[in-house]
Amino acid sequence: MNLIPFRGFLFFIFLLILAGPGMAQTVPFTEVIIDDALAGDCKMVGDIDGDGRKDLVIGGMPGEKLNWFRYPDWQKTIIATPVQEFTTDGALGDVDGDGDLDIIIPDGNGTNNLLWFKNPRPGGNPSDGGQWTKHIIGTIGGFGKDVKPADYDADGRLDVAVYGYRELMIFFQDANNQWSKVVLPVPAGNLGDEGLGFGDINRDGKPDLIVRGAWMKNPGGSQARQDSSWKANEIGPVDDSFKVVLTDLNRDGRPDLVFSNSEGTGPLTWWTPVTQDPEGTWVKTTIIASLEKAHTLQAADINRDGKTDLLVGQMHTSSAREVMILFNLDGQGTAWHKQVVSTGGIHNGVVADIGNDGDWDIFGANWTGNPPVSLWINQLPPLPKVYLPLLAH
Repeated sequence: MNLIPFRGFLFFIFLLILAGPGMAQTVPFTEVIIDDALAGDCKMVGDIDGDGRKDLVIGGMPGEKLNWFRYPDWQKTIIATPVQEFTTDGALGDVDGDGDLDIIIPDGNGTNNLLWFKNPRPGGNPSDGGQWTKHIIGTIGGFGKDVKPADYDADGRLDVAVYGYRELMIFFQDANNQWSKVVLPVPAGNLGDEGLGFGDINRDGKPDLIVRGAWMKNPGGSQARQDSSWKANEIGPVDDSFKVVLTDLNRDGRPDLVFSNSEGTGPLTWWTPVTQDPEGTWVKTTIIASLEKAHTLQAADINRDGKTDLLVGQMHTSSAREVMILFNLDGQGTAWHKQVVSTGGIHNGVVADIGNDGDWDIFGANWTGNPPVSLWINQLPPLPKVYLPLLAH
């Protein structure tokens, strides 16, 4: 029968071990400085120029501006200068439905401070900063803390949910770039200083919103534009300022929510519904009892063992300043191993597969005025296209 050559077989087994359940609880990372003079609050990752590879976007103070860095040479393009400050969150999305990624970002706390910048594609060149066009979405009524774009009313146009100071609103996009602002009736106890998540909590195909210790059920369709149609469903007590990520840590098919304290000190916890109905009772599991200023919280299978891990990053104003990977050892969210990637701190960090090599990298910087902009490249071997030949007798 035909066999794989012995050395090739050993290499194949090595890759299986590396990517499979036996993966060691550390992953090699190499830090690349993208820009040693810039920082910024708003970090985004996406394919800006349409070449199939993810680029980097960051915005901050007037001296930092709004920039995108092109993969793989990281050529910088300056898009815009803020009136006050691009802060404290931004997002990429196809606002005008022309097939490319635009930039949605707040600028300070004045009027008309929620903006979107039109990508010059498909007809123009996004590497020419002068071709990006600024458009106004509306007024947040304070600094825009969290920006979550999605089609909340299922009309085929992208809408934008934003959390301001203790106020949650959705800017619904009408035809021809017209916007209608709806403030959602979040109970007072579920309004914190900052924090907003989104995703389909109840698996009904509609994006819901996650606030402090509760989730807001999207009624869908035209009802989504009626503030009274959004209902809060309690989860449990959560810190006043938080980051949240929706995932499935224990692989039971139910939505799990992970919360960290973003500005102070508090526990890192995850919550899961007791039954299949997320409108019922949720139960809490504590991962770390006390963690300071964990302003970065992301979920991904970072060591490629089939289990969801967590990226947790503390700001540079914390005492430890750790950028850490928490490996989900048992796939149930009850046993964790910490790997510290950096002790320089991070703010609003992002995990993404930069370079399309099948693993998760880390992009970020500390908040505005605190360079550099960094990319931590996951050094696991790229996933090969290996086809094991059938053994023939």
